Amino acid sequence: MGFLGNDYFQFIFATLVMLLPGRQFFTGAYKGLKHGATDMNLLIAAGTGSAYLISTASVFLDLGAGFEHKYFGTAVMLIAFIVLGRYMEANSRGKTSEAIKKLMGLQARTARIVVDKTEREVPIEDVKPGDIVVVRPGEKLPVDGTVIEGRSALDESMLTGESIPVEKNVGDEVIGATINKTGSFKYRATRVGADTALAQ
Repeated sequence: MGFLGNDYFQFIFATLVMLLPGRQFFTGAYKGLKHGATDMNLLIAAGTGSAYLISTASVFLDLGAGFEHKYFGTAVMLIAFIVLGRYMEANSRGKTSEAIKKLMGLQARTARIVVDKTEREVPIEDVKPGDIVVVRPGEKLPVDGTVIEGRSALDESMLTGESIPVEKNVGDEVIGATINKTGSFKYRATRVGADTALAQ
């Protein structure tokens, strides 16, 4: 393990870290300064860069008493922790995005609404709060709303985990993307698009 404490080994290792994973902080700081902006990249670049330069000078130059300390390890560990943190953050965001896509994929693509006393099938994006939506057995509810006519039982397992269908009668709230199991009914849309329970 003695070679780990060797000044020249530490210099070479720190140089590789600064040039490879650490490079992103320096390029980010440069781009930010070009546009008159400062961010975390500048702070990291300044801290690790200073530690690296002071340590390098201490290895190759006789700076006298008080300058014999090396900070290669500090610079390397700081870069390592931040790179690891960014990787974990990106990985978490990717999983969250994938989960959201899966949830949004549960939505119905179209809705059957009542227009001038006739039923019309429209894209789900065209449904507005106040529209009367008609749902038949086996269909997914396109948006959230309140039952105004008929009764049924809905499969809400994708939201609640409960496998037993939930009875719905006039006045009850219903949630988009749940599945109508039995009777046909009509409901008034209350929340659509990004305002639905599924999208929250």
